[in-house]
Amino acid sequence: MTQKPDIKTTLDLHIDGLIANGESTDFGSRTQERRQKARIKEPFPARIWGVDSGDLPFNVDGVVDDISSTGLYLKSPRSVDSGSDVRLIVHLLSGPTSGVTASIQGRIVRSESRPGGGHGLAIEISKHRFL
Repeated sequence: MTQKPDIKTTLDLHIDGLIANGESTDFGSRTQERRQKARIKEPFPARIWGVDSGDLPFNVDGVVDDISSTGLYLKSPRSVDSGSDVRLIVHLLSGPTSGVTASIQGRIVRSESRPGGGHGLAIEISKHRFL
């Protein structure tokens, strides 16, 4: 059986570049990271579109708490059910005035209430492109 080579996407390469430039990759106190892709734990501004838990369309600003090439965690003022499809625009800043903007399509894999209000959304990335 032949193993597929690990092909890096453009999002992988951008995240690898941010890490190489000194961005934080704080994985907390875990001794073993289960994720296969590099993850950046930095706040990135984002806008998310979709349908909320009350079946109402929404378009709100949020903050990406951490991101990899396959998923992200977003702090949002709206609750969105697991399994819902969403679209995001994320500004991957690498300095006060530099960085790139990514258009992302994904699916909510976990939705949780956050202490102090708001919601946390774990999103699996299905498509992305840089704008």
